[in-house]
Amino acid sequence: MPESEIGDLIVEVRSATAGVGSFTFKFDHMAELMGRTAEQIVAARKAAAA
Repeated sequence: MPESEIGDLIVEVRSATAGVGSFTFKFDHMAELMGRTAEQIVAARKAAAA
């Protein structure tokens, strides 16, 4: 799971567990980012540079 989606995961976990669920995560590997998420990051970087 991309690190950018971790924040959304805690919301889903707490919603599904009535606020008592938790999770832990650790780095596993790097992978090329593709698709919509990559396009959003490129657009945000371009906007920040302008």
